[in-house]
Amino acid sequence: MTYSPPDRDELREMVLAESRARLPEMDVTDGGEEHSLHTVPATAAVAASGYAKGLHRSIQALYASGEDLSSLASMWGLTRHAATGAEGGTLTVNVTTATGSWLITQQFQSADGLTYVATSAGTWSGSPASVEIPFEAVDTGAATTKAVGTVFTVLSPPAGMESTGYINAGDGFTTAGRDEETDEELRDRLTNLFAGTANSGNLGDYVRWMEEVEGVTEGFAYPTMRNNLSIDGTVFGPDTVPGGRWVTASVVTDIENYINGTATVIGQRAVGQDFDGVLPTAQDQAVDVTITADSGYGRDWGAASTDTIPNANIVSVPATGEYIRVNVDPAAAPRNITVGDRLGLNIRTASSATHYHLEVRTVTNIVTVGVNYDIYVDTPLSSNTYTGDVYPAGPTTEDTVTAIEDAFDALGPANDATSGLWPPVSSENPCDLSLAETNRRVMDVEIDGVRRHLNTSWTTPAADVTATTSTIAAGVLVANTIRLTTTRIRYTNLNT
Repeated sequence: MTYSPPDRDELREMVLAESRARLPEMDVTDGGEEHSLHTVPATAAVAASGYAKGLHRSIQALYASGEDLSSLASMWGLTRHAATGAEGGTLTVNVTTATGSWLITQQFQSADGLTYVATSAGTWSGSPASVEIPFEAVDTGAATTKAVGTVFTVLSPPAGMESTGYINAGDGFTTAGRDEETDEELRDRLTNLFAGTANSGNLGDYVRWMEEVEGVTEGFAYPTMRNNLSIDGTVFGPDTVPGGRWVTASVVTDIENYINGTATVIGQRAVGQDFDGVLPTAQDQAVDVTITADSGYGRDWGAASTDTIPNANIVSVPATGEYIRVNVDPAAAPRNITVGDRLGLNIRTASSATHYHLEVRTVTNIVTVGVNYDIYVDTPLSSNTYTGDVYPAGPTTEDTVTAIEDAFDALGPANDATSGLWPPVSSENPCDLSLAETNRRVMDVEIDGVRRHLNTSWTTPAADVTATTSTIAAGVLVANTIRLTTTRIRYTNLNT
């Protein structure tokens, strides 16, 4: 049953009622001195009740927050993941002298004021046009992960080095920065620990151990698929950048080293259990949706919803990502693109060679270059590796991309044939892509607090997508997980 403690006024009336019954000669009329004095114990009782309630919540995994949650988690061997900075990046900086050098203390700064530092000293000779400097973030947090094309200021540049540099294609950070683990993330790890059975080495333990490794936010464990003592695991990272949820092989190696090493050494892992970690196996799925939107919230350009700049007409995107070079006049009919219009292009994510994120940009200039045209955009594209056409975009496109990607990011790996996966597949932990759920997310897109999408038509997927059952192939877990490849968003109406 649920108990709602009385508030101050209710407690005061309870005390007043007792006083009236026992001391009828006392004047306890409203506004009198005795009436006011009865407020004191009522207020004290409410304060004590609030303190007791707060104390009770501070030791409950479902309600504790902040330092209380950290302390509770530490009792069970869990430590809140600290914020980390991006690592493994390379900065390209132009030089103007034949020779020169930089120190390991050389610092750089992004436009939002975050500081980075060279991870090794270096020299140049032979009059190169530029040098490549390995660097990492000094500051911490997801914001330290900068995209390809991002420009940095070189702080107090050494002689012969220019004052700015940029991340070239292929030189992005190999390890993304991460914000401090949130209460919700830590609470999920703690409740997952409680959900396992009591013996050491249960599936909940394995999930907890996987999620203790830096860079992992979700772990999934499959029991006895290879043999009756085997545990197989797969993991996902934070979705701080498109594609960032899919970790690299080095993270899987860290998981295996931790579980097969540390967990065994400290006596947590059951003796004789055989653990193997793998990357999720992508089950590719593209998205193509046509939207009927409110007036003024459709596409910015194109005579028809199918008008694009076809892939065949895209000449190139430079390493800096600052423009798209095409061989057709974007300002001519039927496109009629002008400065201020928005466009979208699928750009390859850093974590995969086959998966792309639809990046939405605003046109800032169109420059004729010989027989070609350079379409300059407000923010550099994150890579010069692209696929598909240049699509018309509008006010809701970027939020729509996020809504679609969130639907995919909510998906975990599929069950195996015996449904032994932990955490189990459920409505809270789905593995299949529900078209109704994905459509709901798209229809819920709001601008200025108003839903701007009136209707949708889905070409791809045309129905729910079922994740292929996970299995063992050649002695290795294949943890099938549906993953977004490319996104196409079309609008039936033109903004005029």
